[in-house]
Amino acid sequence: MWPAVWLLLAAPSLLSGTVAEAGTTYATHILEHVRPQAPAEVQRKAALEVIERTIGPEQAGHFTVQINGSLERNSFHIVKESAATPVQITASSGVAATKAFYHYLKYCCHCLVVWEGSQLELPSPLPTVNVTVIAPSSFVYYQNVCTWSYSFTWWRWSQWRAHIDWMALQGITLSLAPFQEDVWTELYLEYNLTLPQIENHLAGPGFFAWQRMGNVRGWGGPLTKSFAQFSSTLQQRIVKEMRRLGMVLALPAFAGHLPVPFRTLYPNHNFTDVPVWNHFPPQYASPLFLDPTERLFGELGARFLERMIERYGTDHLYFADPFNEIDPASAAGRYLQSVASSIYGAMVTVDPAAVWLLQGWMFVKNPFWSDRAIRSFLTAVPIGRLLVLDLQSEQFPQYGRTDSYAGQPFIWCMLSNFGGTLGMLGSVENVYRGVREARAGGNRSYTMLGTGITPEGINQNYGVYEFALEMGWYGGAASIPGTEQWFSEYAVARYGAGATGTAGQRAWDVFRRTVYNYVGLERMHGNCNALCRYDVVDVTRQFAQNVADRLYLTLMDDYKRRRYAEFRQHATQFLALLAELDQLLLTEEAFLLGRWLAAARSFGETPLERQKYEYNARIQLTLWGPQGQIVDYANKQWAGMVADFFLPRWQLFLGELDLALATNGTISDTKLRDQVFRNVELPFTTDTKRYATVVSGEDPVRLARSFYAKWSGSVTGLRELPTVAPHRLRRTKPRSHWFS
Repeated sequence: MWPAVWLLLAAPSLLSGTVAEAGTTYATHILEHVRPQAPAEVQRKAALEVIERTIGPEQAGHFTVQINGSLERNSFHIVKESAATPVQITASSGVAATKAFYHYLKYCCHCLVVWEGSQLELPSPLPTVNVTVIAPSSFVYYQNVCTWSYSFTWWRWSQWRAHIDWMALQGITLSLAPFQEDVWTELYLEYNLTLPQIENHLAGPGFFAWQRMGNVRGWGGPLTKSFAQFSSTLQQRIVKEMRRLGMVLALPAFAGHLPVPFRTLYPNHNFTDVPVWNHFPPQYASPLFLDPTERLFGELGARFLERMIERYGTDHLYFADPFNEIDPASAAGRYLQSVASSIYGAMVTVDPAAVWLLQGWMFVKNPFWSDRAIRSFLTAVPIGRLLVLDLQSEQFPQYGRTDSYAGQPFIWCMLSNFGGTLGMLGSVENVYRGVREARAGGNRSYTMLGTGITPEGINQNYGVYEFALEMGWYGGAASIPGTEQWFSEYAVARYGAGATGTAGQRAWDVFRRTVYNYVGLERMHGNCNALCRYDVVDVTRQFAQNVADRLYLTLMDDYKRRRYAEFRQHATQFLALLAELDQLLLTEEAFLLGRWLAAARSFGETPLERQKYEYNARIQLTLWGPQGQIVDYANKQWAGMVADFFLPRWQLFLGELDLALATNGTISDTKLRDQVFRNVELPFTTDTKRYATVVSGEDPVRLARSFYAKWSGSVTGLRELPTVAPHRLRRTKPRSHWFS
């Protein structure tokens, strides 16, 4: 168990109050209206179902749950008095009860439930405990508007069922319900658009997020009726289940973006073209933005929201992001005020209790948003009716420079990942320090209402995300004691109680201290469970990436200095490294390209639809846009991807360099890039090759040891990597060109 400083055994001081970030006047409306609505008995049953699905009906019989809505928001009490008595959980909501259950699993039983699987070796008898926790956060938030496209696109209900359980166990109280294309199709038809015009506007499933934000139109489409119906039904199930647990969801609202034909159909209204995003070609770029002063703006926004509420119910929270990675037409204060007030006005016309949830990403590193522009935009909405997600607080917090969002409440968020790319990166010390400092306030009074995670894509660096989520539940007098102790306990829970003092525990301390930079692979002393095997493959994958980066720098130095023999040696080693990496990745299902592609194809009802969905899946990982507008942004080091995409690119590239050295010639970077595009990248996006969906090959631990032994010892004289801050690697092209 954790020391009393955190787990506060029956602490009377916490039973009488909370050190929550909320409660002042700026948050009063939000806390009154954006809260669990399901009856206590419904939440109790939903929590018990999560417990049963997690550990099975027999073990679940040892737990009881009581929901008491009069308790402090986001609080729980766990008591087990003796070996003969059940574990009794009393909580403020269903999600607080499931968080209490997971708290007991992790810190009393040394168990873990993560994206990659579970470690659930419960001790017998179950340990006694007496713990009270009152979260300092009114909201614990999860999701980025991009997550639906980078990670959730091809999920069915079975995957969402397990993911909602994970969300509940983590104590996530607030998330998004972004699917909306079904409602927009109905509404566009009523505004006299034809089906072909709508099809030209709505993107394919792999690119919903950016069509919704006005970045692109029609890319990866047209959207089929069957997928739209499936998504609508799926969202209804997701929303219902999350609300049963006491979570709240934000529904999408109208942000002003419309199909191009609106300009012809409504010539007397004022529209502007959205600026071209990332050099997309005309047929996929520049949807319209309806001037917010137009009557049509409020009319469309209200009608859209009415239908969303009718279909999905409401928790009085609505999200709209009018300027994600695109700038407004004018920086004038009055214009920005009119935009914000019109978006919010459409919400409050339909729901007088409405609160607008806004991603604060548009303010990050964007010179357009001066202090004056930000204040004009934010203060157009009444204080307490706008809740801002400070989207990347661990690296680029905006609450300080915006004067705590001009008095509007905000949620401190850790982003940590772009595009769902793989790479062992994280900023746990920034998270630990940043959340605590924002809570304390110091000489400033921050309007912080909670914490959350906002990754563009999931399924990497899991421990970093769980750490950030726990910062939302444990704070103030019950604070997390520090990253070193947290990760020590995390390793034990991940690999089992027998992992104490082993290489597994020491490895996680290395990850923590080096911000997930690989430094070595130690023997795991026989306690390698499924999660351990995943970690071994993932760490070795990262090691291979680091070796590849160094090899690249070395062989390019060979090329520049015309050292032909050394160049050929290092180029041969580079290609061998990639081939062997692909074989290692085949041993762990989380790293199989075939699973992603098969999931995409499974949604097709006709050969043409299956081809379309596979194209969505392939091009998002590779070229992203039709001419390679954002190459490799969402790439993954997956088996099949390495062998048939990265490796052929490198073979072509290194072959051209070899020829230039042999003939004392030069290469044209433009011509070489064109060759790679036409001969490797573009063909891969339309290929129909089937890839493995089940693991194969040797034991992954044995293979990883062999891989590490070979590549840590046989490659000498490599260039050192330049020192780069971890956050800089996430938004830029990989150092080793055409490999990430």
